[in-house]
Amino acid sequence: MRYLIILLVFLYINLQATILVNTQATIELLPHSKIYHDMGNHETINTILKNDDKFITTNKKAIDYCNLVPEGVWIKFELQNPTNKAIQKILKIDNFSIERIDLYEVSNNKVLSTKTTGIYYLEKFHGLVTLNIPIAIKANSYEMYYLNVKNEKLSLWFKPELYAPKEFYKEDTFRQIIWALFFGGIFSLVLYNIFLFIFTKDKIYLYYFLYLIATLLQGQFSIYPKLYLFPMDDIEFVKKIFYVNVFYVNVFVTFTMALFIRKFLDTVLYPKIDFSLKLLIYIIPIYFVLQLFNIFTIPQVVLFQFFTPYYFLWIGFYALYKKNPQAKFFLLGWSFALLAWLSLFFQYMGIFPIKYIFEYTFETLIAAEVILFAISLAYRIKTLENKKNDLTQSLLIQQQNESIRLEKIVNKRTKELNNELKQNELLLKELHHRVKNNMQFITSLYALKLNDNNDEFIQEKLHDVERKIHAMSIVHQMLYNQKDIVNIDAKEYFEKVLQNIKESFELENIKCELDINSFLEIEEAIYCGLIVNELVTNAIKHAFDSNGGIIKISLHSVNNGTLLEVSDNGVGKSHNTEASFGEMMVESLATEQLEGKLDIKVDKGTHISLWFKNKIQKYNDENNDS
Repeated sequence: MRYLIILLVFLYINLQATILVNTQATIELLPHSKIYHDMGNHETINTILKNDDKFITTNKKAIDYCNLVPEGVWIKFELQNPTNKAIQKILKIDNFSIERIDLYEVSNNKVLSTKTTGIYYLEKFHGLVTLNIPIAIKANSYEMYYLNVKNEKLSLWFKPELYAPKEFYKEDTFRQIIWALFFGGIFSLVLYNIFLFIFTKDKIYLYYFLYLIATLLQGQFSIYPKLYLFPMDDIEFVKKIFYVNVFYVNVFVTFTMALFIRKFLDTVLYPKIDFSLKLLIYIIPIYFVLQLFNIFTIPQVVLFQFFTPYYFLWIGFYALYKKNPQAKFFLLGWSFALLAWLSLFFQYMGIFPIKYIFEYTFETLIAAEVILFAISLAYRIKTLENKKNDLTQSLLIQQQNESIRLEKIVNKRTKELNNELKQNELLLKELHHRVKNNMQFITSLYALKLNDNNDEFIQEKLHDVERKIHAMSIVHQMLYNQKDIVNIDAKEYFEKVLQNIKESFELENIKCELDINSFLEIEEAIYCGLIVNELVTNAIKHAFDSNGGIIKISLHSVNNGTLLEVSDNGVGKSHNTEASFGEMMVESLATEQLEGKLDIKVDKGTHISLWFKNKIQKYNDENNDS
């Protein structure tokens, strides 16, 4: 009975150790194999064949060694094809970063054939994204195989499986579709953010663009474009690519995220945290330079990459505590990213290969993260737009309030100025009224004096003075009676001056014609009134005989000035006659007071013209001279 039990156990073990290749489309290799862990990669196929007792059975479904030193694993398995025709199988190794894979077919401790693959042994890309070795099992045969999988620096994790070709190609195609969708989605966000940066000049979109680029470079699928673009048959070149990926690309992800966090959470509001992030941003480029001399090791980089995501997460919680409106988006998005990096970290460390629970864990979590951050950035645009609208509305309200305030001030000041102006007008009118009264009083004194004096010469002189004073008083009287206290109507003024002259003389045969369409400023009016009074009086006295004549007076605006003309058709003045006091007064008023040009012509009468600049022209000329 005891021998029967031993025989049954022996048969069971042998049945478990032999894989029937015609039973299933997909077969896990480890449950039907024996393994040997080769620390240091010292063994060769020849030494292994001599020490077959080193192999042990295992209950592992996947190899998960993580010592980050040279190590390998030998897997011994036997394939049986009980059918009458050959069967094709594909041995799948699901870790694309495995450096070397050797499959030996052995019979009677002799190597019949060797097949080699691995990331360092891909001459070109054959359209498959999974490391594999095709196996042909002859009809009605037992075939023994030794599989050697090894890495020199990276962790050693993989799950060996045998696939029917159809199932293998189907699964590989599906994986490529998933990665194409993932890559395409992230790449579209890359383009979207770079265009946002170009048009908005907001650096947050540039930093997120760099982070997305780093994510694409860091992912396992970034290996496949390299297979297309670079000479993968050069082992040293491929090693350098992996070296850059481990020591530079992974750290570049941290660098870009630090830049993004500073802008996204506006850490300037938190000086200590902002200082730590800036320190990290400055240190990483220094690390890149130092690593050119191979100063840091993989375990050190892995340790750095393990702790920095937790620090970023803590910053998010602190920002949430400080009621940062962007913190909730960051925490949710970075939680997805942290889970993704942790799943990748645990997978490469062989701690918890989550891909065997759900193969696309990393891709799903990263996609969720980038989509959430994209939404948060869109929300940021909306928030900025709302702030802009609120600010615009606030400015409009402030502008309206300021306009109302200024309007009140202007109205108040205008009212005050109007009151002051009315007071000044009243005072000025009162002044003109007093001046007019004083002049009338002086005129009355002269009239009294005339009554007491019978000398005709003296009376004539007093009448001249009286007419001059009256001409000046007319100006003040007109200003007192009108609203405009600066300018007077020249035509009305000259009519009153002439009326006063007519009252002093008998002018039966002498006519006065006026051609006036201008206004005079008060000072100009007084001087012009005295000139007209003097010239008309002289013409009445000396220019005409008993037949009488015509006196013409015109006043027009000419060449930014005023032209006053007084002419008669009398006998004219003799050139040898000595200038009288009145004529000297006219010349003095014309050239010195009005600063004008006086021209006298005697031809069939006397024609006197005076041109002087108006006040605006005088002011402009004075400024130009200065």
